Amino acid sequence: MGLRFSPERLVVGLGLVALGVLGTLARSGTVDLLTVVHTWWPASLVVWGLAELYNTFAARAGGRRD
Repeated sequence: MGLRFSPERLVVGLGLVALGVLGTLARSGTVDLLTVVHTWWPASLVVWGLAELYNTFAARAGGRRD
């Protein structure tokens, strides 16, 4: 039983990695976490939307309906 590729898992995983990196940089005083999150949070919606579009088109190409 293998794991299938899931855009949602990829987006969540990358988001967690990004938050971990930003948290580490904020604790070291390199960046202001609230400013970065406030500025870049819309990008997460764009990435999430692109992952959903990919999933929809991949399902159609594979003959599945989700």
